[in-house]
Amino acid sequence: MTPHRILFRPVAVLTALLLTGVLASSARAAADAIDYGAVNAAIVKDHLLPRYHAFTEKTAALADAAGKLCPGVAPAALDAARDAFHGALDAWQEVEHLRQGPAAAADTHIRVKFWPDRKSLVDKHLARLMANKNGDILKADSFAHVSIAVQGFPALERLLFAKDAPASLKTGDGSVTPCGVVRAIAVNLHAIAADLEARWTKDPAAGRPAKRVTTDLFNDLATGLGAVAELKLGAPLGSDGKARPRRAENWMSGRALRNVAHNLTALQDLYDGLATAKGAHIGKGEDDLIRHQFAYLIKTTRDLGPSVTAVLETEKGPLRLKVLKSDIQDLHELVVINVSEALDLVLGFNSLDGD
Repeated sequence: MTPHRILFRPVAVLTALLLTGVLASSARAAADAIDYGAVNAAIVKDHLLPRYHAFTEKTAALADAAGKLCPGVAPAALDAARDAFHGALDAWQEVEHLRQGPAAAADTHIRVKFWPDRKSLVDKHLARLMANKNGDILKADSFAHVSIAVQGFPALERLLFAKDAPASLKTGDGSVTPCGVVRAIAVNLHAIAADLEARWTKDPAAGRPAKRVTTDLFNDLATGLGAVAELKLGAPLGSDGKARPRRAENWMSGRALRNVAHNLTALQDLYDGLATAKGAHIGKGEDDLIRHQFAYLIKTTRDLGPSVTAVLETEKGPLRLKVLKSDIQDLHELVVINVSEALDLVLGFNSLDGD
């Protein structure tokens, strides 16, 4: 037995005990003492707004780099655009778990990142956009209403990271060119980021009761962990034992596991905001275990490298990803059980249901 599996055996045991109620906490009795408004205010101030501000800044840098890419598509300019793409996508991965409130109202997630794309709609709609004869479609007001499949990172990745990108970006002599689309997507992403930051700054609760907002944040935490395991690791692993690396998120830019590391880092911080809320009572042993597993899984993910494809090509790569997926699922159960008890919350609708 490897040390890795010894490390996670207590997770399964503790989860089973918690599920049977043996270690049920007394937090529910103290629920009336929880100031949900204060919990929300602290999380918005320390967790949400700094990350949304980073997303705004990084997309501004992306728009700037995209604007300097053409007409020459010099190697240095393309490298800068790709670096800016990575910076902006890193920032997105750390707010991606926040699916309620302003993000839901603006249909943000599907516009920023149309994935999974099981029907290759990004490619189809990108080709359709390129064939458009009206250059005005690339103006900001119009582009915000084109197909959601081409408004965000997946379409931008197709253009910037294609094998023939240095040449293909120079093609097109019509009103809609590849470089024009790159600029339009980058500007659109920055507009979305700035709008989200403004909405959260102006009215974080958006008229919702305080406990509802806390419940939504809890759902975001649980859904985020589930998405990492089931979608981000499950998709490239496949369901029939046959690996499918091209189903990985951002496989063209080779950063699927880099995304996971950023996701886990942000989810760890959100857990901290909920677990340390005044009036919350998570047992020290359980809290220590959860924090240990977050740290361990972030390090493990980073140690694997950024590319799922590269990992799957190694002899033990598929097994390593399967173990990582399983361990995140174990962590998901621990977090759900302990946070729900500590804050008297009920896990609600999963926003990924139906994907």
